[in-house]
Amino acid sequence: MNGGRKEKRSHQRVEVLLFGGTQRLSGEWASTENISSNGMRVRTDRPWKPESRLRLTSRMGDLWATARVVYCHPDGPNTFALGLELARTGKGA
Repeated sequence: MNGGRKEKRSHQRVEVLLFGGTQRLSGEWASTENISSNGMRVRTDRPWKPESRLRLTSRMGDLWATARVVYCHPDGPNTFALGLELARTGKGA
């Protein structure tokens, strides 16, 4: 049995804007570390609660997703690594 991931991950870096449940007008910029069709790992400046829901969009606004925070680990001074499970994705106009 293979202990690896089910899917290959791309190490592509994409700037994304994260919006939490009550953040409607302002968000937080984050950078992806790896991406698959089911999830991604992003670096952010603040902690997020596991199991919280968020929305994200790419800098160009052409990609969007809703996601669940699977984990949030400290990753240096004032930096956190988030594991996100994508619930729904799409492409904008």
